[in-house]
Amino acid sequence: MRRAKPILFLGIFICYLGMMVILPIVSPLVRQLGLSESQGGWMISIGAATMVLASARWGRLSDKIGRRPVILAGFAGLAASYAAYTACVMLGLAGALAGTTLLAALILGRALIGVFIPAVPTASQAYMADVTDEAGRSAGMALVSAANGMALILGPAIGGVLLLGGLLWPLYAATMLPLMGLGAMLLVLRSTRPKSMAAQEPLRPWHADLWPWLLVGLGAMTVIVTLQINAGFYLQDRLGLSALETGRTLAMALTITGLVLLLVQVVQVKLLRWQAGRMVTVGIPVFAAGILILLMTMSLWSYYVAFALIGLGAGLVLPGFMSGASLAVPGTLQGSVAGLVSAVQGGGAIIAPALTTSLYEYDPALPFWFVFAILAVLQILCAVALPKRPVTRR
Repeated sequence: MRRAKPILFLGIFICYLGMMVILPIVSPLVRQLGLSESQGGWMISIGAATMVLASARWGRLSDKIGRRPVILAGFAGLAASYAAYTACVMLGLAGALAGTTLLAALILGRALIGVFIPAVPTASQAYMADVTDEAGRSAGMALVSAANGMALILGPAIGGVLLLGGLLWPLYAATMLPLMGLGAMLLVLRSTRPKSMAAQEPLRPWHADLWPWLLVGLGAMTVIVTLQINAGFYLQDRLGLSALETGRTLAMALTITGLVLLLVQVVQVKLLRWQAGRMVTVGIPVFAAGILILLMTMSLWSYYVAFALIGLGAGLVLPGFMSGASLAVPGTLQGSVAGLVSAVQGGGAIIAPALTTSLYEYDPALPFWFVFAILAVLQILCAVALPKRPVTRR
């Protein structure tokens, strides 16, 4: 089963890479299609909502029929969804769709993508739990997080290069990547038997040992999404940058964050092997330190340091909460808990956009004080509610 780990890493990387490749075209595409910024925001939020609703269902399904069928279904559905979305965009650019009809078609296409996105990481996380013991769970979940980090680094860069061929080329790539993932998984990923076919109660997010980890994940993702949405505005306003300078500066900052996040995963897997509670309780203060630097300084290089600390904190908190959630439930419920983990990650993308951009319009510092307060509450939660010793369940 050791060979399964790099295969799962590849699958998760391909899944997230498709999302990240299209990031550079979202804003220009919305304007090119004659849509408003708020209409583009609704499209993203609805996609995030369908992701949250689908995540738990994919997880429970992987417990019933196995991890491999769900991963294959996820890649097949993603390819079809991206193809449909690309077709809607092409019709919009050609003038065959416009106005409300175009917006409805794009929202439907984005919602379908949201349905299938969580299938691959949810089933892969459950598969990772199947092939790791308690001692190796944190390292296994660090691999899951590292795949996300690598996609965060390479995706926008690849999308930027593809833009040289035209606005649609990143969408073509997003459609082809799931087909590549489907082919790879068909060839090399082995089937696993579901842990139990017996009927069982659905796993609830308020499960006694589980809810603190899920709250940590929801809070951390709300912080991350808030930074992704507001950092560009903040850097431009604080440093007096042009639009082009802002894009370059933000790209460098996010690249630093992604590189540090990825490096932390490698160190965790190869050297540290910290348990879940330690990763979270160390990572949250580091995360908060990066936010404070953003708030208290006005130097470009200090902002780069802040984004490095944010990457370091996220690199500890994200796999830490995933590992803790996995260890909080028996082996028969790993698919279900992976679905809940994916759901809270998507939940941050629903909560953050509208709320924090409204705060930014009132005062540019408010979104960052808001997420700093979230991190402070999470640190208290860790001290009060997280188990003092590693949970050992299978």
